[in-house]
Parts: sequence; structure tokens; C-alpha cells
Amino acid sequence: MNRDETAERLKKQLDDWNSRIDAWEKQMHDAQANMKSRYQEQLDMLRRQREEGINKLQEIQESSEAAWADMSRGFEEAWKHLAEGFDKAWSELRGGEHEQDKSK
Repeated sequence: MNRDETAERLKKQLDDWNSRIDAWEKQMHDAQANMKSRYQEQLDMLRRQREEGINKLQEIQESSEAAWADMSRGFEEAWKHLAEGFDKAWSELRGGEHEQDKSK
């Protein structure tokens, strides 16, 4: 193989490598954007659940003792579900960080 043929072969190989690197960079950028979007969704969910918790607290604080006696059982169940939802969203958010760490 002469010099020109060798140079052409190397150029093609470099073009292929450049193409692969570009594809990997795009995938990495898309993955980062996807993770950012996922984090934002989880943070939004955490904020909504926090606001719901604040509203529940205000309901308790504003209720009379008699009203509280009537609503306490339902409130405890609702609070349990709210807390479980928050914990789940938090775990998913933290899990995403661990997944991102693994990919580095």
C-alpha cells in the first residue's frame, strides 16, 4: 500500500472515529438532559407533597378538638400515604444520583 492509500485509509478511520465520538457525545448530552428532566420531575413531586403536608398541618391547627376527633383517623391514613409518596420520590431521586455516578 502506498503513502496516499495509507493516508486515505487512516483518514477514513479517523472519520469513523470522529463519527463515533460525536454519537457518544450526543448520547451523553441527551442522558444528562434526561437526568435533569427526571430530577426536576422528582423535585416537583417532592414540592407538591410538601405543600400538601403544609396544608394538612394547617387543617389540624385550624380544627377544633371535636373536629379533630372526627377527622383524625382519616388524617392518619392520608398522612401515611403522603409520607410514603415523599419517601418514594426521594428514593427515586437519590437512586438517579447513584445511577449517574455509576455512568461516570
